[in-house]
Amino acid sequence: MNDKLTITLNIAGRPCALSVEREEEEMFRNAAKRINSKIAKYREKYATADPVDFLAVTALQFTVELLEIEKRNDIEPILDEVKRISSRLDEVVKE
Repeated sequence: MNDKLTITLNIAGRPCALSVEREEEEMFRNAAKRINSKIAKYREKYATADPVDFLAVTALQFTVELLEIEKRNDIEPILDEVKRISSRLDEVVKE
């Protein structure tokens, strides 16, 4: 069963209509709140800047955070090293 909702989020004062799964609605609403919160902080600090600048800096900040999380969770180098060690151990055992 397709359990999609159409929701409208306000991001930086602009309506954004989305079709989302019902179980994802809260996540999208929380994401919009976090974006708006960061934009509000930039507006307080840099009142004369163009609002598009706030969106760009917010997007950049969240993307950097995402990349840091992905880097911390990247186990591929560790798996490669384990495979290398395992192969070496296999060679030693065969000798």
